[in-house]
Amino acid sequence: MGSCIPFDDNTSFAQRVKTLADNELLEIWEETQQIERLLQSELHVDVSIAPDYEKVIVEELSLRACRESRL
Repeated sequence: MGSCIPFDDNTSFAQRVKTLADNELLEIWEETQQIERLLQSELHVDVSIAPDYEKVIVEELSLRACRESRL
């Protein structure tokens, strides 16, 4: 998952997603969903570990899809 080059800590997640491949974005999304489900089932609480990650990933993938459809 992800790039072998570490991100600059000052770079926002929204900027980081622009450098990742589609499959890497989907992996991050899937992994955060799995972690949330595991925590919810183990702790029996409604927890969201990365609410903005999903939004940013979906927006980036949608933007890429729009760009590809224009070509």
